Amino acid sequence: MDEKHVMVGRYDPKKRYFMISAKLKEQVGALADMTKILAIRGVNILEGQIYVTDEPMGYVTLFAEATDKKTDANFLKQMLAGSSFMETVGVIESRKGMIIDTLNFPLMTDFGERSILLSAGAVREALRATKEGYGKIGADVIYSLGFSQRTGAWSSLLSGRAKDKESLQEFVEFYSAVGMGKVTVEKYNADANTASVSVEGCFECQGLQSSTPMSLFFLGVLAGGLTSFFGMEMSAKETKCTAMGAKRCEFDIAPKTSQITSSAEDENTD
Repeated sequence: MDEKHVMVGRYDPKKRYFMISAKLKEQVGALADMTKILAIRGVNILEGQIYVTDEPMGYVTLFAEATDKKTDANFLKQMLAGSSFMETVGVIESRKGMIIDTLNFPLMTDFGERSILLSAGAVREALRATKEGYGKIGADVIYSLGFSQRTGAWSSLLSGRAKDKESLQEFVEFYSAVGMGKVTVEKYNADANTASVSVEGCFECQGLQSSTPMSLFFLGVLAGGLTSFFGMEMSAKETKCTAMGAKRCEFDIAPKTSQITSSAEDENTD
């Protein structure tokens, strides 16, 4: 799988960077016209994001580099504003090689939810410290925090879908899209409402070593997400963890009333 990049900023004291944020009419040729204008001025596009709304309007944000020393932010803005496809446009230029996205706020998912970016390493360390510092209470807090991550995205993902293995696989791929881990449904029992999933690259335990499972947050995430999927409260248990030397993390999920207990609950019985 290719890495997924989100534009935040660039720094190179030898470069002249621009950030361009434009609102375009949703018409064939709009993006081509915009990129043609930039090409004429010797602007090389390095990174970009495009999305279309229901208005209908298209929104384009680009990180770019200027090869023509005479090009500046005001000139580029005037050139782009002259396009018949352009509704609004903003352009900022790097200062001493540094440019940060100050044109777009807040950060939104395509499900219409405000989000923030945090370093996976920083979150992992915070979760690890919480577990080690507060023991059973910390484990319960982490699991509950994960369980509560059900969001408005679920209603869109689940609308009109059958409760089968294929739908469940498509559902859990959401976790890959947001960077938590690559999830695969290994087993699924529609009659018993149970499932087993594996996770490659789980952010929570990557690089850690432990004698016990470390994916407490993701454990709660799975239990909470599948609670939405099955329409009943679910519980999860981590059976293998990369922090314990396994090649991937593995989880069993079942209704809360069944015999399965979560890893967090297991810690409370130690």
